[in-house]
Amino acid sequence: MSLTTIAAAIACLGVAPGANAHGTLNLYGKDAIADKSGKLTLTIPHGCGPNGTSTTRIILKLGSAWQAAKPAAVAGWKSSAKRAANGQRTLTWIATGGGLPNADQGDFPITVRWPKKAGTYNTPTAQYCGSQLMDWKDPFNAAADGDLPYPATYPVPRVRVHASAARTPTAVTGSSPISLCPLDQAPRQPRRS
Repeated sequence: MSLTTIAAAIACLGVAPGANAHGTLNLYGKDAIADKSGKLTLTIPHGCGPNGTSTTRIILKLGSAWQAAKPAAVAGWKSSAKRAANGQRTLTWIATGGGLPNADQGDFPITVRWPKKAGTYNTPTAQYCGSQLMDWKDPFNAAADGDLPYPATYPVPRVRVHASAARTPTAVTGSSPISLCPLDQAPRQPRRS
């Protein structure tokens, strides 16, 4: 077992309890390029708690730097987009039926025009199961300190926008929110020379 594999295993053990306990954003292998159009998918991995309540409403907020955003149609959901006078956008999905069952995962695609400047952008997200709220807006803290826990209890989903397409892809390009940890995949067999 390589040192890299051992380090990955230790890292996964440290985050495993919360690995599926957050809303995620996925670009499915496509980079977000400043001032270009693209697609962003918000994934909600579960309902709001151990009582088995289904997700019935989702609200995602984008700051004024976002040039355009339109939620795609999702079966069983009514979507809307509103833009405030200050340029901030609010995307909302409301279940038209039973909602997203507690044990199920749901994808909510969004067509966007990325911000003009490269950087990391937060997308605070509110997930409602009836009147119960899971508010995914906690900042990612550098480290635990005093009254700041790490990791955040309800981490804000974030996306990195790049200045141009000419860059070196990361090791996780094309990743899926389902496979957050390499330990949940079958080990690769070493190549024989």
